[in-house]
Amino acid sequence: MSVSPRLLALALLAPAACGRGPAPTEGRVELDLRHTRQAGGQAVARWSGDAVTAEELTRRFEEMSPALRERYLAPQARREYVESMARFDLLVRDAVARGLHEDPEVLEATKRALVNRLMRAQLEEAPATVTDAEVAEAYAARRDDFVRPEAVRVSHVFLAAPRSDAARVAAARQRAEGLLARAKALPAGDFAAFGQLAREHSEEPRTAPLDGDLRFLSEDALATTYGPEVAAAVRALTPEGALSGVVQTEAGLHLLKLRARRPALNLSLDDVREELRVRLEGEKRSRAWAGYLARLEKQLSLSVDPDALARVPLDVGAPMRKPSGPLPGTVPAP
Repeated sequence: MSVSPRLLALALLAPAACGRGPAPTEGRVELDLRHTRQAGGQAVARWSGDAVTAEELTRRFEEMSPALRERYLAPQARREYVESMARFDLLVRDAVARGLHEDPEVLEATKRALVNRLMRAQLEEAPATVTDAEVAEAYAARRDDFVRPEAVRVSHVFLAAPRSDAARVAAARQRAEGLLARAKALPAGDFAAFGQLAREHSEEPRTAPLDGDLRFLSEDALATTYGPEVAAAVRALTPEGALSGVVQTEAGLHLLKLRARRPALNLSLDDVREELRVRLEGEKRSRAWAGYLARLEKQLSLSVDPDALARVPLDVGAPMRKPSGPLPGTVPAP
């Protein structure tokens, strides 16, 4: 196979970016793989149709750390480095001569590299200036992320027994004492076993399916939702895994198990200003990327046929076949 040392044609899907010139004919582009893409320079190593120049080698050394440059002070080490660069390109030339540039794996890897580089360029070019007013607005909108009271996470078993119904309270208390004895027999950290008690015996329909887990609540929220008696009992629980006794409220009886405490948070705008600025910059770049994709799809008339797509067979029970090639690339999240 005859190969031009100057231009090597790779069949790539390479649509032009919005407003950046016409798309290559039939999706084909030509890549110049030579070191000497620009004329001039003093060659320090040559091979058919290409060379490594002193100017390129100087640039490569400058891009190394000082410690790495020391390896190439000796003439022999420097020669080995240049020969290694040249051999790499000789291998590229031979791979193209064998037609490997048309291998699906090579094409897919090239397309992925192009998309990754394009994406990086688009995100770097996207306007992402964030003003102090925008930061302050974001802080106000997300204040609950930065200022919140101490919260506790508790699991409970609840037995319905209104305080006004003495007979029902007595019966419920007997059951509660029996459940408390079973809970005390469990290891302090065995929240799953306590959750099983809640799932089987708790009479609160909201939390019983969740193994009695109340999630994180502030003391005020506990008092409002379940009663001040519950809030007071939880306040006294320590350490994690501790059990309360039988706690009576207006609605019934509770057995409480402390899962975790989350400390209060009180971060000012100045405390989180830089964090918010970085977050807002990222959001702006993500929106710019989404807008760029939308414009590109419109320019190149992207469409999906839902009927044809629905007819594509998909048998989740079928055995996996040997891959016929690399998986097609998809757009990563910015």
